[in-house]
Amino acid sequence: MNNYQKIFFFLVFFILVISCKDREEELSIEDNTIHSFFKKADDATDSSIKKVYLDSVMIKVKDYPIEDSLPKFYHRACKGYYNSDFYDDALISGRKSLYLYTKAKDSLNSAEVMYLMGSIFYHGKSERDSAFAYYTQSEKLYQKLHDYDGLGRSKLYKAYIYYNSGEYQLCETEAVRALALLQGKDVIDLYNCHNLIAAALAGQKMYSQAIEYYEFAMRQIESFSKAGYSQEYINYYRASCYNNWGEVYVDMEEYDKAIDLYSNALKLISEKDFASLYAKLLNHLAYAKFKKGDMRDVEANFLKSFKIRDSISNAYGIISSEIKLGEFYAYKKDTVLAVDYLKEAYHNAKELKSGDDILKALDKLALIDKKRSDLYYSNYKAVSDSLQLVAQENRDKFARIEYETDRLQDEKEALVKRNGFIIGVSAMVMLFIGAVFIIYYLNSRNKKLLLEQEHQKANEEIYQLMFEQQNKIDKAREEEKSRIAMELHDGILNNIYAVRLNLEFINRKSDDESVVKRKEYIKQLQTVESEIRSVSHDLSRNAVFQDKSFKDVLESLVMSQKNKFKTAFDVAVDGTINWDDMPNIQKVNVYRIIQEGLQNINKYSVAQNAMVEINKNGNAISIYIKDDGIGFDPEKVKGGIGLRNLRKRTSVLNGKLDILSSPGQGSKIKIVFPN
Repeated sequence: MNNYQKIFFFLVFFILVISCKDREEELSIEDNTIHSFFKKADDATDSSIKKVYLDSVMIKVKDYPIEDSLPKFYHRACKGYYNSDFYDDALISGRKSLYLYTKAKDSLNSAEVMYLMGSIFYHGKSERDSAFAYYTQSEKLYQKLHDYDGLGRSKLYKAYIYYNSGEYQLCETEAVRALALLQGKDVIDLYNCHNLIAAALAGQKMYSQAIEYYEFAMRQIESFSKAGYSQEYINYYRASCYNNWGEVYVDMEEYDKAIDLYSNALKLISEKDFASLYAKLLNHLAYAKFKKGDMRDVEANFLKSFKIRDSISNAYGIISSEIKLGEFYAYKKDTVLAVDYLKEAYHNAKELKSGDDILKALDKLALIDKKRSDLYYSNYKAVSDSLQLVAQENRDKFARIEYETDRLQDEKEALVKRNGFIIGVSAMVMLFIGAVFIIYYLNSRNKKLLLEQEHQKANEEIYQLMFEQQNKIDKAREEEKSRIAMELHDGILNNIYAVRLNLEFINRKSDDESVVKRKEYIKQLQTVESEIRSVSHDLSRNAVFQDKSFKDVLESLVMSQKNKFKTAFDVAVDGTINWDDMPNIQKVNVYRIIQEGLQNINKYSVAQNAMVEINKNGNAISIYIKDDGIGFDPEKVKGGIGLRNLRKRTSVLNGKLDILSSPGQGSKIKIVFPN
């Protein structure tokens, strides 16, 4: 490389370094600007100013080069728009963040955005179907991630959708599931679970259970202060719970209890801070007093509640006030005013598509406006039928959303599995080919080793058998030694000693009497000689224990058996069998088969006699193990460990096992195997 080339490459490298450094500085400035806009949006108290900063973020992130940061920016913008009630903008940013999180396979953040999108549609857009779909999708992801906090919140808000659709039983079921998942979590979520379950029970007219859950909700409020919530906030929740609880007592016609709850709730909050709830409590208090027959301040409270709701444009609250005012003025016989309020309630309810309020208004109009009651009843029936149809459609729709969410999730997982399966199969084929070769090679090497191991194992078992037999022989020897020692010491030696003393004494005399006595002592010595010969013969007979053939081992095994039934054992082994030519593994199994058969006789037979026969018939050897005991039913005990062992060892001998027995007829085991 010449000098010009070196200079050229140095300049190129220098330019690249400078450009990279400039790019990093540019990105740092962009990043700081975006975070600055987010902070200003969080600090802004005016929602319009907050939106300006969030819009600036959305413009900036369009050209942001680092894709990994984009979903987080869109996610944060979605939260900002949602909290400021800019729901359309929240949906745009939320969909972008969800797309990017899904693309990056970030399941946790995907679940959080889906939950947020459900809240946007539920609280902001009042589109229950879309909200239900997003809550269901977030629920599936949270369940897969074992995030039970997120799963519980998704189920809770699905339960709210069921409640608002009039599906009180479904609401109760889903809210109870949410409560189980959220135990020990956020106190507000726990309060909402209890409160919603109570409302669902009240919707099913299960009033006593509803009251019980309102009491649970009130107890939950007691822990709000420990969680750091202000007293004003706590009072709001307590007043809200009293309001819901009071409605149950009104439905139960226990108006005094309802009045107490509404009165206590109104003492907890102010009209200025919580106008909507304050107006609701006033309206409910007036209605409870009206139903009780206590007309003090009833009209004033109805009108005050209506005025507050009208001033804050509380559409659903206005309808509720108009219906109750219509009922009140009908009671006061002011039919014109009553009809006016109820007609206004009917038209407002139709605009909001509030089916329950439409039915309430039509029902009361039909009772009050006698001239048009038929028309109102006709409309009531049409609306009622329509609402029932809508309710059924909603049930079907929610079920379909659940099904389609599961189906899409299953299809997605199936696609991932299929792609993984193709790659896995390709790899497995290659591995299989290699594995077959390796297994074949190892098997060819291991066969010889396995044979040697089996041979060694058989030798070890034969050695163990001989060792056990040798122990018996040694024990017999020791017993025989002890017996001979006792015979010599207690009998022969004592006699010899006595004769010796008497002979020494008689030898001093030579008279006839002494001669006679010497002859008697000589006879005693002959008797001692006979005893010594007898002991010698016994010793010779016991010498058979010193060197045992396999035939002797088997005979000794049978003849050494003793049991509590005092069974007499006998054995007959064909002397023509050449045990020395038989493989060790076969001898081991023959010994164990006989040992197992004898053990069964000792345990169960209650036999007086037992016999073991081993015969050779051509190229086969037969083993018979017989007893005259109580017998047994082979079918009932065929799964026993002893019989399983007999079958297994017979199989190793390539033989055949037959068991002949029945209760009271003794038993016979026959094993035939090739020699």
